[in-house]
Amino acid sequence: MNHRGDNMSTVKRYNRSVILRLLHEHGGLSRKRIAEEMSLTPAAITMIVSEMIGEGLLSEGATLESSGTAGRKEIMVNINFKRFVALGVSINLQELLLSATSLDGTLVFSESIPCRAELPLPEALEIIGTRLPALITAHKIPRETIVGLGVGVRGTVDENRSKSVNSFGALAGTNLPLTAAIAERTGFYTTMDNNVRSMFRAHMFFSSEQESSLFFIRCEKGIGGAISADHRILTGNSGMCSEFGHMPIVETGGKRCHCGKTGCLETVASPMAICEDVSSIYSAEGTPRLYALTGGHQDRVTLPLIMDAASMGDLAVDAIVQNAASKLSSAIKAVVYTLDPARVVLYGSIFELPYYYESLQAHLRVGYDRGDGSDYAQKSRFNLQLEEKASCVTAIDAFYKNGGYVLYDR
Repeated sequence: MNHRGDNMSTVKRYNRSVILRLLHEHGGLSRKRIAEEMSLTPAAITMIVSEMIGEGLLSEGATLESSGTAGRKEIMVNINFKRFVALGVSINLQELLLSATSLDGTLVFSESIPCRAELPLPEALEIIGTRLPALITAHKIPRETIVGLGVGVRGTVDENRSKSVNSFGALAGTNLPLTAAIAERTGFYTTMDNNVRSMFRAHMFFSSEQESSLFFIRCEKGIGGAISADHRILTGNSGMCSEFGHMPIVETGGKRCHCGKTGCLETVASPMAICEDVSSIYSAEGTPRLYALTGGHQDRVTLPLIMDAASMGDLAVDAIVQNAASKLSSAIKAVVYTLDPARVVLYGSIFELPYYYESLQAHLRVGYDRGDGSDYAQKSRFNLQLEEKASCVTAIDAFYKNGGYVLYDR
């Protein structure tokens, strides 16, 4: 176990970080209330808050009657959310998403740039280094107001978040020094995480989740997961927590996954796998309802139409849907029984399809009951709203951790 002391500058940075977290969660507090929450003296809080106001990071607001001494007034302070901007880069399969938000998560700009799979790092840096400054200029964002740049990349990110270990087809190569490369090209303090963990962080950022442990599942083309314990997102020993979609499900004869293995959960339960499996049996005789819905054109097969056909009694289609829901529910229950999270959060367009969502819930109820009659796996309140903001939230989180100090040139 590592035992370390902290010098005064580190303590000050930590106290500033706690103040920012409190103000973010509560939407404004008096100095007295901040002191009570942090168990520090009002004089100490007044000194720190005054410094942060002088920097423009905090501002004073409404004046309220004190709950203590008669006649005393309490002045509320809050974060200057609109004054500062966080940048984000999300690296997905065949897409780079560049975005910016204010500190409260309000979107300033967003641009999706199509690109090829296995994108070489120099090409990715060229796109980011060219388009990001152009967007900053177009939206008249002063450089001194930019708190940092967050990067979300699919696949495995190493423990110290400095390398993309394996992006599973988004970038060419492995063990790429992505953080340092982007920081050098842009000049902004850069922090990186796995894209699903970034999405999970954004979910917690906007919802101010009080549960200490959650299991977050993103199910879009593929399947990804993230886990929190004691209000902290886990990365695991090698950065693979939680590569939920690559849990081995099929022992023999399984399809090859883009990660290189065979039989992964993603190959049978992801939206992409459902579409591929249904397309492989598509015919007027085998899938009559779907055939009619698509007018006999296989290229018109979509996930919503698959669910419509399944709900209308297309037995072969429904068998594929139920198998996918069953496999996903089994994997979820394995995690739930092992870690006992307070709740499972579901995120993705497939959960907006009633037939699939109800099928999944039915499978989840088999063999697991918390005793209160409620569904322990529930759709995120922010479903389909976080893609453009998630990597920006990673930058905001780093800014808060750093006590609200803006850094450049990592």
